[in-house]
Amino acid sequence: MKFSADALFKERVASYYAEVRKYTRYMLNDHLLFVLVFALGAILYYYSGWVQTIDETFPAPLLMAVVLAIVLVWSPVYTYIKRPDTVYLLPLEEEMKPYLQKAVWTSFAAQIYVLVALLAFSMPMYAAVKQTGFGSFFVFLVVLLAAKLWNLFCRLEALNLPSNEKRMIDLVVRLLQNFALLYALFSGYMAIAGLAVFFMLLWLFHMGRQGNRPLKWELLAELEEKRLASFYRIANMFTDVPHLRGTVSRRAWLDGLLPGPQNGTHTYLLFRTFVRMNEYFGLYIRLTIIAVFIILFSGTMAVQLIAALLFLYLTGFQLMPIAVRHDYIIWPRLYPAGNTEKKAAVQKLLMRVMLIQSILFGGLSTINGTLSGAVIVLAASLVFSIFFTKIYAPSRLEKMSSVR
Repeated sequence: MKFSADALFKERVASYYAEVRKYTRYMLNDHLLFVLVFALGAILYYYSGWVQTIDETFPAPLLMAVVLAIVLVWSPVYTYIKRPDTVYLLPLEEEMKPYLQKAVWTSFAAQIYVLVALLAFSMPMYAAVKQTGFGSFFVFLVVLLAAKLWNLFCRLEALNLPSNEKRMIDLVVRLLQNFALLYALFSGYMAIAGLAVFFMLLWLFHMGRQGNRPLKWELLAELEEKRLASFYRIANMFTDVPHLRGTVSRRAWLDGLLPGPQNGTHTYLLFRTFVRMNEYFGLYIRLTIIAVFIILFSGTMAVQLIAALLFLYLTGFQLMPIAVRHDYIIWPRLYPAGNTEKKAAVQKLLMRVMLIQSILFGGLSTINGTLSGAVIVLAASLVFSIFFTKIYAPSRLEKMSSVR
């Protein structure tokens, strides 16, 4: 049978999105959509009020150029290459060009929604500063989409470069060229924007010559594995992903804060799982840091309160899959400890980590707010943590057990 790059690509895309849909139906259920809609509504409400306070001195073109240039330079090419391809497709490398071209266009279609959303979000700010309407939106959008394609084709050629250092040079050059084009475009310097386009075309030609090498099969397979693992880590926040391979760090400096074996088998196991597995501990640290920044840079009690409650919910909700983390291992089942003890251990873990966040959020609210507002944030956070762990978590854990 003759090899068909088109047929292989269609099969890989269909297989990938079937896997994505399998987990997405678990991710977009329960209360997550409600929380996201509530958070988006709150952000848009305060954003619309903030836009009315800015004037023509606000550097909207600079801010938009920086943010959108960073988003543009993040242009991974979804090749769907698997580890066995490094052996079985190697003799067919010359016939893979149509496959990779389709990979670029599929990646383009999968990533442009971020650009459209960010541009639409930025336009009210831009219109308020420039005292114009939204007529330039479609011109900006066309330029952004063309720049996205340019970044993707440059990235495809960069994947064949012989070292990470050269790929990093390509990344930096593309970032600077994206910024120059967008800042000139948003500021109305069309001659400079045209000059930036000229240099971008030169760079694409240069990358085409530099990337005219044999495919880096191992690199392509590794990048795809990392991308799929990232999706699995996100999906694992909402449902159990059996084949997710997490990374582990000892973190011996936290041993003194962990309960001993006399506190119960599952308590001993789950507390150490949380501290030593990067997917849980890293998630907790990231959510806490994001909430801390929002609280510190917000001067209104309402925003601080919404941020505190929202991130407490996200922390508790996304840590609950730890309850079934070890269900595929036989050894925990050998201990005379049932599901009741395991649920109690999960509740104890959630209570402890959420109380730490509550105290932190309440304390930080005093820095850029009032004492009374900080007390409200602290009290509401503590009440929410108790409600979540004592009322919501048991029913949620029971539902997770029944699904299994």
